[in-house]
Amino acid sequence: MLIKNLLTFSLIFSTFFFSLFAQEEDSLDEELPFDAVIQSEMGGKRMKFYGNTRFNFNQAYFSNWISGGESALTFLYGLDYNFNYSDRSGLVWDTNLLLSVGTTYISGNKFLKKADDRFEIGSLVGKQINQNWNYSGLLNIKTQLLPGYRYYKEDGLEKREKISQFLSPLILQAGLGWYYKKSNDFRVNLSPVTGRAIMVSKKYTSNLAEGEKYFGVDPNKSSKLFFGALISGYFKKEVMKNIIWENNFSIYVNYLEKTQNVDFDWNANFRFKVNNKVSGNFVLHLLYDDDLLKDLQVRELLGLGINIDL
Repeated sequence: MLIKNLLTFSLIFSTFFFSLFAQEEDSLDEELPFDAVIQSEMGGKRMKFYGNTRFNFNQAYFSNWISGGESALTFLYGLDYNFNYSDRSGLVWDTNLLLSVGTTYISGNKFLKKADDRFEIGSLVGKQINQNWNYSGLLNIKTQLLPGYRYYKEDGLEKREKISQFLSPLILQAGLGWYYKKSNDFRVNLSPVTGRAIMVSKKYTSNLAEGEKYFGVDPNKSSKLFFGALISGYFKKEVMKNIIWENNFSIYVNYLEKTQNVDFDWNANFRFKVNNKVSGNFVLHLLYDDDLLKDLQVRELLGLGINIDL
């Protein structure tokens, strides 16, 4: 079962990157505004590639500091890349790749510790109803790239135990519904028919006690399936000069069980532009998923680094 899931993921992943390197065939459409292609009398299609990559550093150093403190160094890398396609027939295809990884070194610690680890691909295909609304089909993939560890001390020695890895867990969502896109800075997808699956490596569930679960998956199982409704979207706004506020959000309701437990994922990113290359970032990420953890998850990052628009 897990091998089949990995092959499926590899196929989707390969298809996505093939699309990133595809070349536009009709250069005549370059003269048309992107959002006006399907209303144009010239016809044709339009593909657009854009995104942002960033390197952030946080550093603290203490030496003979009487009030105490530990020297630390944190490195963060992020990539947010988009592919948009539309044509005169009303076909719309939007794909987003989100990658964020980071590590922290703390003086005196034996191990480097993870500061961030996200890998997500979201792809949406729509058929235009009118200027802003489309019928839609959505596919979303979430996982992590690096192993996750539980750190503990035994006999005074620092040790760690691996508790997660790439594709374990892997969260897949696929849904049908409607897609509202006012511009590249504001879009919402409504999917009242959405399947969801949490997939894990069976090695993490084979030794679970009865009643215990691993990311919501039962003992000796490698997946758990859900059926419900999904609302997801993106909003971007310049709140003041050189300060950009970006929001990615999703809300999921399970029709089959625990309907009262609404899962949500909200990622807010403030980008403070110093100049064309240097900027600051403040990220506040709130996540609640009863199957993953019965508590609110909070991730907050603040750093100064290099920002490059692609």
